[in-house]
Amino acid sequence: MKPRLIMWLAVVAGIALVLGVAWAAILWTRPEPIRIAFANSLSGPSAPAGTESLIAMQLAIDDVNAKGGVNGRPIELVLFDDASDPAVARANAQAIADSPCVAVLGHYLSSASLAAAPAYKDARIPALTGSAAADDLTSTSDYYFRALSPVSAQARSIAEHLRAVMKEPRVRLVHTRDSYGKSFERGFAAAYPAEQLRVFGLDVAAGQIRSMDEALDAAAQEPGPGVIVVGAAADYIADIVKALRRRGIKGTIITTQGAGRESYLRNFVNEPEERTRPGFFSENLYAASSLIFDSAGVAAQAFAADYKARAGTSPSWVGGGSYDAARLMIDALRRAALHRRFMGQGIQKPSDSKIADRDRVRLALAAIDSPKSAVVGLTGRLYFNANRDIPRPIRMGFFRYGRFVTAPLQLVRIDQPDGIDLDAEREKSHVVAFEGRRYWIQRVVYTGIDIIRVSRIDVKQNSFNVDFYLWMRFAGDDEAQTHVEFPALLDRGAFDAARPIQAGREDGLSYRLYRINGDFKARFDLHDYPFDTQELRLHFQNTEQRRELITYVIDRFGLRLADDGSSRAEDGAYSGLPLWRFLGLNYFVESMSSGSTLGKASLFDAEAMTEFAGFDATIVLRRSSSIYMLKNLLPMFLLVLVVFATLFFPETMFRERVTIPVTSILASAVLLVAVSSQIGDVGYTVVVEEMFYIFFVLCLMTILAGYKHEKLRAAGRKRAAVVLDHAAQVIYAGTVLAVIVVLYRRYAL
Repeated sequence: MKPRLIMWLAVVAGIALVLGVAWAAILWTRPEPIRIAFANSLSGPSAPAGTESLIAMQLAIDDVNAKGGVNGRPIELVLFDDASDPAVARANAQAIADSPCVAVLGHYLSSASLAAAPAYKDARIPALTGSAAADDLTSTSDYYFRALSPVSAQARSIAEHLRAVMKEPRVRLVHTRDSYGKSFERGFAAAYPAEQLRVFGLDVAAGQIRSMDEALDAAAQEPGPGVIVVGAAADYIADIVKALRRRGIKGTIITTQGAGRESYLRNFVNEPEERTRPGFFSENLYAASSLIFDSAGVAAQAFAADYKARAGTSPSWVGGGSYDAARLMIDALRRAALHRRFMGQGIQKPSDSKIADRDRVRLALAAIDSPKSAVVGLTGRLYFNANRDIPRPIRMGFFRYGRFVTAPLQLVRIDQPDGIDLDAEREKSHVVAFEGRRYWIQRVVYTGIDIIRVSRIDVKQNSFNVDFYLWMRFAGDDEAQTHVEFPALLDRGAFDAARPIQAGREDGLSYRLYRINGDFKARFDLHDYPFDTQELRLHFQNTEQRRELITYVIDRFGLRLADDGSSRAEDGAYSGLPLWRFLGLNYFVESMSSGSTLGKASLFDAEAMTEFAGFDATIVLRRSSSIYMLKNLLPMFLLVLVVFATLFFPETMFRERVTIPVTSILASAVLLVAVSSQIGDVGYTVVVEEMFYIFFVLCLMTILAGYKHEKLRAAGRKRAAVVLDHAAQVIYAGTVLAVIVVLYRRYAL
């Protein structure tokens, strides 16, 4: 009766389990997603930028959804294509207002954003853009937020760059007479001397530039070389640049950041002049930008790599601004405490709940208004000012060999002058001032590190040996840019910044070349050993000049980099590492911060940080685990099979069923000691050790199974002994198979 009772109890328990699962499925549904409208140009002339925005925002949203969403609810983007047309954007705005979306991410074009803004305000739905820069967008609607500076601030930055860096007295400003162009004209004219400025306006109607020939003819006929500044939205810049170049303007043209991306050059590729002479339109073409990846830090480089993996192309400031906008919106959603509308739990009428949710999101966005409440973005801490803009620093870039790179000299705003002797720095030509705004003049150093050979990796001693070239290209003849040191270099005599192997001028810039061969200290992460991936970091820093005066950027020309800023070096550089497989060589702009007062009374109460410029090259290698296991773990694999075979031994071999697992434990313990000696003392358990521990448990189970089998057989319960053997065999084989599957899924896929 006892077996039958157990059987019936199992049946009843199974039925209860099925009913419980079914009842739980009826009562519980997946939390309703938080829906955000993605309003952007997914078709039309600006479709490439709109698609870039979508991919970047989806990266941020996928990341938060993978971690459980916002308060347990996933975020869902609902797509609304404005077709690069303000009229379509205006029509879509009403559809968005009627939808369950609690906020809007978009648009790319200022014209589309301005057209939709009144409807968003009427529907009380907050909108956040990472690219639309027209001043009127946020100044006329308290429901619109912007994750970048308005176009008037960009214009002012361009004007001040012309005055301080290019020292160009005569400027011709060509701008469109729409909201965007007028905002640019106001900002530029306020920062540039009127007597040195000529302004030419272009009429815009129905998305087209009218009467362009007359204005550009007048601009082209102005005497003297001068600089032409184009104040127009991205959808007009290419036509203006083409017209100017065809009128014989070969000098410098500076545009807004709408053109500040490499993909913008596609506007010129099919033109006959460009086919005849590549670079006809882009030579001496500059653009302002809030993000240029050759001078961006670790966070931006990581984003660029993720974007490249998903899209197959590299991002620009458009993707960076969109990613930051999505991060800001996600943070606001976390703070907003939105209503939860589960099945059967209608808290209140859907329309009332929707409006309340939208108001909460707007208030949460508005609360991101100081460094304390800021969100960490790709270029620093992000928070809105009183006009719901984020005053982001503007960099000046230029096109060269089809690349968009940081210009050799930059202006860096001085926001915390405490502890800085501004008069002394001005005498050294380090600081300039305009109407109360003070700036550092920052020198850009184009930096490259090429690996010749990595000859040794010593995990136990936490070091590696590498032979490589280092070069720097920079404006001027000042040697302060080369006063760098490698903190991790163990042999201090291997590098002397004052003794380059080559020095001179290349492409109009000062040039220094070094060759360094030595041992470097490393920090290896061995949690996944022997399936680990390691990063060999070559880091140098300048400890004499602050980052505001010198910055090291990735020399994308000299390094012949892929679009994502990474380099795949020749296999010969790593041929001396048979246990390692080369994955890539990545570059990052780094800095070292110091909050020291330096003993100066003026700094005792100041919170300012001093940052020193640095540069990283990271070699990414993956251990060849198959070779490692074949050389080091083959005996353990054989022991696993031998112990498993003992579960099939007949009753007459009881002694062997116990002694073989015991012997295997002792033998594998010796192997474990040998393996552990290869990695030295680490304060955590690595994967290979976990594999040994699992084997020890299996051996113990085999011993116990053999002992219990003998007890059951002695008691005359042969059938139970057979069942025990089968169960032990299944558990043993299942455990080994599970370990193999887990390791394969974690490290092979």
